[in-house]
Amino acid sequence: MKVCKLMGLVLLTNFIFSQENQFPIFSYIGGWPVNPKSDTIEDPGFDLPCPGPTGCDCQTNADCYNQNCRAHPKGNYCVPKAGDLIPRFEAIDQFGESVDLYDFAHQGKMTLIEMSAAWCSPCNDVASWLTTNDLKIRENPWWKDGYLPVRGLIESGEVQLVNIMFEGKEKKTTATIDDILSWHSKYPDPNVPILLDEYRIMHSWVKPTGLPCIFLVDENMRLINYTNRGLTDAFLYLTQSKK
Repeated sequence: MKVCKLMGLVLLTNFIFSQENQFPIFSYIGGWPVNPKSDTIEDPGFDLPCPGPTGCDCQTNADCYNQNCRAHPKGNYCVPKAGDLIPRFEAIDQFGESVDLYDFAHQGKMTLIEMSAAWCSPCNDVASWLTTNDLKIRENPWWKDGYLPVRGLIESGEVQLVNIMFEGKEKKTTATIDDILSWHSKYPDPNVPILLDEYRIMHSWVKPTGLPCIFLVDENMRLINYTNRGLTDAFLYLTQSKK
């Protein structure tokens, strides 16, 4: 009888433990997903010593661990490329909560990462289009109507979008919590978290040279494509490839 009770206790403990690992133990106010296994992702980190990692100065591809040295307006740098793992990034969202980017992993879907600034007119156009289907976005020379289905993919939850804001209402001013609150008030999109990159941590990794800057990662947080300006590669992938 004691053996049966002991076995029952072990089974119950194992069930509780498995349930805790299967389901999130918390939720975000914004309704963003939670990844119970976020700690299993091997975070490459942001603050790695140079030479070699993404962000380091370089002269040739051989100077970079990922063999990807690119010219930049401020010099040559090792920059991300397809297949690279995006570092773990945690930041405050429009509801004042600290949000872990890795919580968007392992959801069975791709994630668009947008680097944005409150002063950026095209970024405003993208947000207005996503929120209200405002077609003013068509006035931008880089826009193609073939991109229109992307809005439906985000609205339906088939694709996730994370907006990471690094500058405020004026160029070269660091974004603040007031900036993302104002952005959310202006574009109250229930599908899109707005994360504050107040220390320009993600900005330093992406090194955007033009806005909007939108790229795509898979469910394991690996880059499907990378750009430091524009959205063409990411939107073409979503609208033309077989997912």
